[in-house]
Amino acid sequence: MTVLGEDHELQARQLRRTLELLGDDTEQLDQVLYSYVNLPEGKMSTRRGTGIDLDDLLDEAVDRARDEVQERLDDRPRDDNLGEADIERIAHQVGVGAVRYDIVSKQPSKAITFEWERALDFEAQSAPYVQYVHARACGILAEAEAAGVDPDPNVGSAGLDAPEERDLLRVIARFPGVIERAADDLEPHRVATYTREFAETFNAFYRECSVLNAEGDRRRGRLALVAAARHTVANALNALGVAAPESM
Repeated sequence: MTVLGEDHELQARQLRRTLELLGDDTEQLDQVLYSYVNLPEGKMSTRRGTGIDLDDLLDEAVDRARDEVQERLDDRPRDDNLGEADIERIAHQVGVGAVRYDIVSKQPSKAITFEWERALDFEAQSAPYVQYVHARACGILAEAEAAGVDPDPNVGSAGLDAPEERDLLRVIARFPGVIERAADDLEPHRVATYTREFAETFNAFYRECSVLNAEGDRRRGRLALVAAARHTVANALNALGVAAPESM
């Protein structure tokens, strides 16, 4: 499998035809063609001096993510005493993840316009939006552990009858099929689309279904659902090459 820019489509077809004329088997010769990554002001061009190196792009993303994380410190629901090293780690996970996610979330055949504000928006459909779901799930489970309450998957889905609980169960169950289809069709953006849907579903569950304040089997069952959600979103982000922070 070779990943090429769309401007190399002709060369890819020429190479395939040449190998066929030479009698070589081209059955395994596959290419995925990606469109250009543009900036809001237009197409990048080295001739005009508007090109951006990837290293510079990632450094800028980390810097912006660091500023965003620091601004949010006072509003964080968890008091886990983040130090400078923690902030730097989260900034790197969020900044690099934002760039990777914003690019992979687009269909390869469509031109990509990279916008800082959208890629690093914690409230929109972006990498930080999805990463925050993982961090929130980790926080819930950490608080439950501190209180001596363990998840109980043996409660079973029969004890989870709220619409938001059922919706979350369904979106978790879809994950293997999403991965399989994305791999078969060579369309990784399907996984990114799934993670956005997952984040919306989890947030609806979080708003409507209290976990730590529930009682008995309902609390343990919801904790098990949160644990399953955490594993699922972590695996989905990992498939996209995006980190899953435990704190944000």
